[in-house]
Amino acid sequence: MMAQWLTAAVFLILMSQSLFDPTSLFAQGGRGMPIGGVSSADLLPVLTVMPREVDFGAIGPGEEAKSVVYLRNVGSGTLEWSTEGPAGWVKLDDQRLSGVVGESPEPVRVQLLFQERNESGKSSDCTLVLSLEGGGRKATFQRVVPMGALREQVRIQSQGGTRTLFLNVRPSEHSATSLLSVEPLHMDFGKVRPGEQATRRIMIRNRGKEPLKWRAVSSGKRRPSMAEQFPRGRYISFQNAATAGSEGFSAAAPFKDTLEFSGTWGLEGGYPATQSGEYATLRYRFTGTGIRLYIQRTPEGDPLLIYLNDQFVTLVDGYSERQARLEVDITENQPDGPHVLGLVSEGGRMVIEGVRIYGKPLLKGPPGWINIFPDSGMTTRETDYVNIVLNAPKEAPGGYAELVHVGSNGGDAVVEVYMDVVADTQPRVLDVHRYLAGSNYLYTTNPQAEASRLQIQGYRSLGIAFRLFAPGTPGTTEFLRWFNPVKGDHFYSSDPAGGGKPLAGYILEGSIGNIATFRLAGTRELYRWYHPASGRHFYTTDQNGEGLGKKGYRFDGIAGFVR
Repeated sequence: MMAQWLTAAVFLILMSQSLFDPTSLFAQGGRGMPIGGVSSADLLPVLTVMPREVDFGAIGPGEEAKSVVYLRNVGSGTLEWSTEGPAGWVKLDDQRLSGVVGESPEPVRVQLLFQERNESGKSSDCTLVLSLEGGGRKATFQRVVPMGALREQVRIQSQGGTRTLFLNVRPSEHSATSLLSVEPLHMDFGKVRPGEQATRRIMIRNRGKEPLKWRAVSSGKRRPSMAEQFPRGRYISFQNAATAGSEGFSAAAPFKDTLEFSGTWGLEGGYPATQSGEYATLRYRFTGTGIRLYIQRTPEGDPLLIYLNDQFVTLVDGYSERQARLEVDITENQPDGPHVLGLVSEGGRMVIEGVRIYGKPLLKGPPGWINIFPDSGMTTRETDYVNIVLNAPKEAPGGYAELVHVGSNGGDAVVEVYMDVVADTQPRVLDVHRYLAGSNYLYTTNPQAEASRLQIQGYRSLGIAFRLFAPGTPGTTEFLRWFNPVKGDHFYSSDPAGGGKPLAGYILEGSIGNIATFRLAGTRELYRWYHPASGRHFYTTDQNGEGLGKKGYRFDGIAGFVR
């Protein structure tokens, strides 16, 4: 760990003075990057604070919240630091918080207490006590603050620069024995054609002990102050639900020309994840005026190097005592045009969720374009799933955004929702993903909508098998899917009656797309194979059945024509 920090520290100083050369660095394959003959003895002390922002969430009377931040010296020698605490707070002791940072990071423990309220005090105010402990010393501060969101700054001085630690907390009049947790807080619906409908789900959990009562409403139906809010920049998720059950990450089709990976990448929750002990890089091409990065830090996290247009920007600490989300502002004031974001990990485990692109115009959806169900509930331990349904506007293609407010007796949360409505200029083809659980093959064109089923029933991804057509494509018809829970078999046909096949015990699950009933330009046969002993079916464009004839499968006809 320490060797990696020294390497990263030297690299940080050097790269802040030179261009990032992807042909040399990205091809290194790991450690031992050239440092131009500069030794660590030539470097000055440089102070970093990680994380630079702590969110304590909601706390009520008598409750406390704790966190730990780390002071690091990414230069040479030793670094002396001190702090007077946040401005406007009353110091309760004579201790002066200070210390020395050498080769090892210096922990500073942060504790925030909401003092029991006094009946004589104003109902809109509360007393907070802040304790900072580091360098073998402890300093305590106090302040009376109003209820609601509070953001404080703690300036830390040193001969290696002055850094600011940000503290966020939401004092609540009631004890936070019910505590709201909502995931995800950003939803990317991707590209949708005018008039189409898309559905995603958010999860609502109670992190407290008492029952949590919640209600969800879109910004268009909420009070004016909420409706006036609007997201800045377009959030883009790197999640690929089609990789469920896979061992490694692969980018979804929309990122074919913009997202590039090298090295070893794992998979976590559908997101790309760097791996402990493995070198990995990511390059993302975007157009706009700036970008913000969203990652999840872990106990196995290490430094993550960030570049913009092949120029080193900053180093982010990927370490956290427990897995936690982090937003990294990279830039907002670049010329509007094409840019490249570069990430380099030398061996720590981090999850890369996505980015926010600035400079992209966003539109408000028309009244009634978003539906939420269920829109209210109560939970103690179980997870509540809420469906967010967007009806793509028919009038004007473009980028759309919406805010969904989740209010509760255990805090509030705002979910940002994004969709790109694209003009329908040509027939569209749909990727058909093949999954396998045991001997049961499942084909779907919408793995995101079926993500829960795929995960719960243990399906693993086998990749894209073929392509179907979008509904309404001339010369095509619906390709229907049935499921037999006794046999554990999925059956597909363009004939609602099954094309002469006995469907006793099969349950119709609907259409997965359209299939050509005759050979269209650029299409090929989709062959159906059947296993008489198990009663299961298999579909492929390979006339040899991908070798399954040796496992008892027999050719069973042509189901139609596909891409």
